[in-house]
This record gives sequence, structure tokens and C-alpha cells, in this order.
Amino acid sequence: MRRLTSLLAGSLLAAAGPALAQTQGVSATEIVIGTHTALTGPVAPWGIGSTNGIRMRFDEENEKGGIHGRKIRYIVEDHGYAVPRAVQAGNKLLNSDKIFLMVGALGTPMNNAVFQQQLAAGVPNVGPFTAARSMYHPFHKLKFATLSSYYDQIRAGFKYFAEKKGMKTPCVMYEDNDFGQEILEGVRDQAKAMNIKIAAESGHKPTDTDFTGAITKLRDAKCDVIFMGTIVRDTIIPYGTARKLGWNATFVGTSASYENVVATAQGGVTEGFYTLNGQEVVYPDQATGKAKEFMDKYKARFNQDAFYPAQLGYGIADLVVETLKSVGKDLTAEKFLKAYESIKDRTGPIGGPPITFTATKHLGSDLVFLAVVEKGRWKSVERNLKY
Repeated sequence: MRRLTSLLAGSLLAAAGPALAQTQGVSATEIVIGTHTALTGPVAPWGIGSTNGIRMRFDEENEKGGIHGRKIRYIVEDHGYAVPRAVQAGNKLLNSDKIFLMVGALGTPMNNAVFQQQLAAGVPNVGPFTAARSMYHPFHKLKFATLSSYYDQIRAGFKYFAEKKGMKTPCVMYEDNDFGQEILEGVRDQAKAMNIKIAAESGHKPTDTDFTGAITKLRDAKCDVIFMGTIVRDTIIPYGTARKLGWNATFVGTSASYENVVATAQGGVTEGFYTLNGQEVVYPDQATGKAKEFMDKYKARFNQDAFYPAQLGYGIADLVVETLKSVGKDLTAEKFLKAYESIKDRTGPIGGPPITFTATKHLGSDLVFLAVVEKGRWKSVERNLKY
């Protein structure tokens, strides 16, 4: 009887082995990838464009038969740029949909809120749509950020405007959340390093729409350059308010405000607005080769041009696809991570800086670019700024 029981137990364990060993989100026929993002709300242009670009690249691979026989099932959850909804979306993706990867998740506060559950579940976070340092620092084996951080961007920009443009009275306007706090910290740290006094600071909620009081405060402080921890709507409205009040100070944002909606704001209201960013946008009339092919296909599919969020989304998805291919059929999270850490000097299909990851470096590029709105388009001003 004891021998029979042992044999039965051994048979059950052997039968359960493959199931126990199966990687979450990976089956014989599919790989499940998820995104929590903003398809509605104040930063929807970022969420819609990025997920369109990601989906387009995944669909291209699926149309070829998938990756080693597996199709990518891509699931997008809308959080409207609200933390509670992001937590709900993350919970669904991780525990109900059982995703293998989180790709292109949007928002600093949202990613930070989902991390506790996500990292505990062993699900990698790849190419988030936020340039916060918390996407790669402190180091964690599951966190990978693609382009330069807001912190590095704003410090490099502060140094540039002080040394090259004669800035004397810097100020800062920022969202009062994890995202805005990083811009505020960057301004404060660089001001301290250069022994320059910050003339004024102004925080606001991401949903605020009236900035008359804030702009009046900054103008009264005689700010000559205002560094902005803002995204889309809260970039356009205060900048437009300043111009309506006849105030022509310089305003400088980060990659969060490097978006076509900002550059093409109605009535040319954002003309002269600067941003610091990690990759230069390619306009459809500038595109050649693979970039033009992507632009043409994107417009045919979505009936609109592919601007910065879509370009970044497509590039991040391309990194994921090529990494999945390199792993082979025996796909696990560990093997994916090792392959992702082997990416070296890879330039995406739309261009951009070369991306490199290692086992100890999970930031793909630290290059900082400066651009300005000129006649409704982003025009590059400086490349590779440092602080």
C-alpha cells in the first residue's frame, strides 16, 4: 500500500510539473502583454498614441504567424490618469489577465502605485511612458526605462539656460504629484549646485484649468525662465495665460510636454515654448525608409499622423518583439530579462538614440535634447545636454 501511495504521489507530481513550471502569460499559442494608460482625461493624447503604436507593432508580428508560434494578445486598460483607477487596472492585468509583461504603462504616480503588486508578482515593467527615475532607480531586476529621466533633463536644461541664455531668476511650476515633485527636485538640486536662487515655485493639481493666479505669482516674482513639471493641458493653458497677460518669459518643459498637441495648440499659443526630451520627433514629411513605411501604415490604419507618443510606442514594442524572438521557444521571465539586458547600441525603426541595457544598467539612454515650438512644429535646438 505504501509503495502504491508513493507511486501515485509521484505520478501526480509528474503530471503537475508542467503546469507548476508554466510561466504566467505564456502558453503554447500566445503571450499576454498589458498596459495601464490614459485613453481619457488630461493626458489622453499620450495614452492613445502610444498604445496605437505598440499595438501596430505587435499586430505586424502576429500577421507573420507570431513569435515562435505564439501570437501576442495585447490588453489595454484605461486609468484616465487617476491613481485609484490605475491600481484597479493593474490588479486586473496582473491577477485576472495574468500578463507576462507590462509594456508602455503611463504616468509616474500610476506606475509607482502599481509597482508593489506588480514586482511582487514577478512581472517585468518595460518602456513605461514616464521618464521618472523610479522607473529604473533604485535598481530592480524587473524595471527598465528607455530614455533620459525628467530629473536629468531638467538639470541639464537649467544649466543650459543659466550658462547659454543668461538666466537670472528661475522659477518652477509643477503638478503636485510624484511626476511634478521630480521636476521640482531637479530644479532645486541644480540651483543649489550652481548657487542660484529660485525666485518662486507654484504647484497645482493635474486637473486644474485656471492658472491666472499662478502665472500672476510667477510674473510678480520677475521670473525669466519657468521650468515646468506639466504634461499637455496644464502646459498649454498656463503658457497661453502668460502670453494673454503680455508676459514673455521663457517656459521650459520636459519630455512629458513634448507632444504634437502642445506644438499645434490653437492660435499658435505655444509658439516659443521649449522642451527637454530623450528622443527627437520625426515628422511625416521628414521620414524615410522604415520610418516612412511606419508613418504611412499608421495613417492608413488610424486616419491620423503618427507623432511622438506613437513613435515611442512603436519603438518600445519593437524592442520587446525582437527580444522575444531572441529568447527562442522556451520563454520564461528570467530568459526575457537576460535577453533584454543584452540589448546594445540598438537604434529603433523610427530612429532615436542608441539603446543599451546591461545586468546593472536598466536605463537605455541618458541623452538629453532641447527643442522649441516654431510655426507649430518642434524644432531641435541642442543635442546631448549635460549638467
